[in-house]
Amino acid sequence: MKPFLNVFLFVFLFVLEDGLFADSPSLPLGAVIKNFILPQRNAEGKLQATIHGEEAVAVSVNRIEIRKMKIELFDNDRVTTTILSPRCDFWKLDNRLSTKNGAEIERKDLKLTSNIMDWEIDNRKGIFRENVRMVLYKLPLGKSNQKKEPSSPSHAPTPSLRTGALPLRGNLETKP
Repeated sequence: MKPFLNVFLFVFLFVLEDGLFADSPSLPLGAVIKNFILPQRNAEGKLQATIHGEEAVAVSVNRIEIRKMKIELFDNDRVTTTILSPRCDFWKLDNRLSTKNGAEIERKDLKLTSNIMDWEIDNRKGIFRENVRMVLYKLPLGKSNQKKEPSSPSHAPTPSLRTGALPLRGNLETKP
């Protein structure tokens, strides 16, 4: 009976229209929901994201605190991005998540960490602040310049992020 009550409270919390209960909480303040998954679908009903949490607490009419939050973003029914945070707030009226407790974003081509995150659920966009670090994987590098100038010391070619050849490096001295 208890799992059914948790599921019912969760559905009551997130599925009901926000405008219906704008002045009253849709969940009693202080109520706790454990081990939940909230699917986010677009207008066509296609799964865009799932929000997982170990525990959610109704802090106010508009704010729900989520502990051990995990968001999975989908593209063509495949998980493309994962967002993790030890504690964040879900703002129902704005349909956004925010945290000052750290966030970690993982994709196959990057990993991003920051102390502060604001995530817009509808737009699938976020702002990351304070101690932001990004590691890029499988970055396509341009071709390196294999030509050697006769007077330059020999060293390994440097990869370039540009497409095409590197700019010419000529001697700036003028001859009399």
